[in-house]
Amino acid sequence: MPIGSGNKALLTVVYFFLIVSTCILVLQWLIPESGMNFKVLHFGNLLLFLVGCITVRMTVRALTDKNTQVFLKMIYGSFLLKFFVFAAAAFIYISMFKKEVNKPALFGCLALYVFYTVIEVRSALKQSKKSNA
Repeated sequence: MPIGSGNKALLTVVYFFLIVSTCILVLQWLIPESGMNFKVLHFGNLLLFLVGCITVRMTVRALTDKNTQVFLKMIYGSFLLKFFVFAAAAFIYISMFKKEVNKPALFGCLALYVFYTVIEVRSALKQSKKSNA
């Protein structure tokens, strides 16, 4: 991977993480009795950020490689990594807290997953347009 390739894509994920973390802290301070478990949202955001950094790197590497097999391995690998990490995290959370599962926080993490995925795909597509030019 060339030096500097994908740094903008990674920075986009970092900025989004910081914005979401700040929003969660502000919401936690403004509406503490909302019924939302903000610890679950914080953890979900952190997990999404960590896995997002790995998958952005994989996607950028896939876009810069000339070999089609490497491209497919990286794209599918990043999808499977994200899917299984979050499926395992949701399973562990649900099995640990059974009746005390906070559904609003779980759905909030699902919404964050969608936002992170959209941001990763958009930044990777921008990167691919620049590398094809």
